Amino acid sequence: MKLVVAALTTVLVFAVLAAACGSPAAAPVPSGSAESKPAADIPSAASGQFARAGTMKEARISHAALLLPDGRVLVVGGRGKGVGHTAVIHKTAELYDPATGLWARTGEMAEERELPAIALLQGGRVLAAGGIGNHGTVKGTAELWDPATGTWRPTGAMKEARREFGLVTLKDGRVLAVGGKDKTFKFLASVEVYDPATGTWSDAAPMAVARALHTTTLLDDGRGLAVGGGKFDGPYLASAEVYDPATDAWSSAGTMSASRALHTATLLKDGRVLVVGGRGKRTSAEIWDPVSNTWTPAGNTASPRADHTAALLSDGRVLVVGGVGKLTSAEVFDPASGAWSPTGSMFEPRYRFAATTLRDGRVLVSAGQSTDSVLAEAELYTP
Repeated sequence: MKLVVAALTTVLVFAVLAAACGSPAAAPVPSGSAESKPAADIPSAASGQFARAGTMKEARISHAALLLPDGRVLVVGGRGKGVGHTAVIHKTAELYDPATGLWARTGEMAEERELPAIALLQGGRVLAAGGIGNHGTVKGTAELWDPATGTWRPTGAMKEARREFGLVTLKDGRVLAVGGKDKTFKFLASVEVYDPATGTWSDAAPMAVARALHTTTLLDDGRGLAVGGGKFDGPYLASAEVYDPATDAWSSAGTMSASRALHTATLLKDGRVLVVGGRGKRTSAEIWDPVSNTWTPAGNTASPRADHTAALLSDGRVLVVGGVGKLTSAEVFDPASGAWSPTGSMFEPRYRFAATTLRDGRVLVSAGQSTDSVLAEAELYTP
């Protein structure tokens, strides 16, 4: 799986459960049921524009989302409305079905998770790990969601509690957890690997540099790229390193032209990685080439972006959306020309949200923080 975990981005991204108030979990609404919308009512937009995509079951920020093999989108955890320790941390998850345009609840996790890291396993199950619980606790536990039953069950706990870390599924089906912060808010260089066959975690080689708020990207050759990171208000990191699961070793991936955290990293169709924005009002973008192990400039976005999202479009371009600063705007990067161009704007400004490319090429934007509220509204972008 290609996963960009924004670091509180990609990455670091990159989460994607149950009825509220303890009511029984509801099954996803089947296509063609009495509750399904007729095709004419499913949201659509002109090319380069956004359309509204309904209201989610929960308002959420700092959640996770991913595309399932059947084309639906699973959204997991996050924080709801409220301030500080009064805010609701969600155990719930929900599904978006592009065939009907509907949102439906699915099973509830055993534990609440803000900033959960999630990964699609071979066979279609979903692993959720780590994150932040009530009263700021940092989670080390993990759970598995089964699409056949719509329910969660516990699996082995990580060796270290982690928040703001990267999680990617390797080519061999194992899952790599990279860096983050522990229960004492210490930055972690440690790395561990989850084996779905045994449900257990084992230590992997640590990074050279401790990282949180970084991105972690699975490359076409099976290696994992960790980029940037840092404290929320700096300093930030310009370094990058790459993990080879064949040798269980990290090596330098060079140094970016700018230090970055809460940026995005997107795997391009040619195998290179596009990194955009980050804290500190970054407008710059750059591309890492895994063959030459070098970084090259990739122009500048029209607006500084951090806590934004990026999604690979079916034609190979990259959609970059929203971010801190009450942004509704979106821009598109074309790797063929190296140029940025404006595109349609969202209805709502948002950051700390998720963007998921659907099988039909549209991009689902879900929830997030708006100007003065946590959103439950979703939107669909048509390339």
